[in-house]
Amino acid sequence: MGNLLVLTAREWKAFWYSPVAYVVGGCFLIMHGWVFWLLMAVLNDPRVDPSWRMSQFFFGGTLFYWLSMLVMAPVLTMRTFSEEKRTGTMELLLSAPVTDVQVVLAKFLGAWLCYSALWASTILYFALLRRYTPLDWGPILTGYLGTFLLGAVLIAIGCLASSLTRNQVIAAVVGFVAMLLLFSVGFLAVFVTDPETVKLVKYLALLEHFQDFSKGILDTRPLVFYVSLGALALFLTVRTISHPRWRA
Repeated sequence: MGNLLVLTAREWKAFWYSPVAYVVGGCFLIMHGWVFWLLMAVLNDPRVDPSWRMSQFFFGGTLFYWLSMLVMAPVLTMRTFSEEKRTGTMELLLSAPVTDVQVVLAKFLGAWLCYSALWASTILYFALLRRYTPLDWGPILTGYLGTFLLGAVLIAIGCLASSLTRNQVIAAVVGFVAMLLLFSVGFLAVFVTDPETVKLVKYLALLEHFQDFSKGILDTRPLVFYVSLGALALFLTVRTISHPRWRA
């Protein structure tokens, strides 16, 4: 446990020492601040249905949300393993008195904590809004929970992509394409006629599982799905870095 904490702290510091952190963080906060302001203007229009909630749009209700997910996760994870391979420190790290599982978990946790810190900072927007109007914090908190869980899945996939190559750009592109394909799975249901197959396709779709979170509904099925998918990606990452061909 001590080794895992030390390695995670190393990854956390390495991220914030990089200028990429401040470029990504700045763009992220500016974009979502602008989206929040825009949603406030729209929802304040008297012609808008009063039952609509800010959480439904801020968490997954706009293209900007999904765009930030698809871009931020590969950027945060592209250097996790590829940089170690490029600089030749991968063998040194894996030969230290730590296990492959600890290395992978530390890389994952470091990137996921940075991701979560950026998203957690957006709660200031809701705190400011709370000064002017009452808020139902239930859907907001479940929206953040869904965002953190979905982010964990994407970060795990990004780590897997980074473990396959020495090049950070290639790692980011592979991660982006893999995540885009997972987001697109749900659209295949349009071309399927068998009811059971449609249910299977919808179950495998990341978007289908996220909708309940933004509505304030907490169900165990999305929790199990996200945890299982993230664990599978991390397991494959462990197997990848332990293989002699990919360690070199």
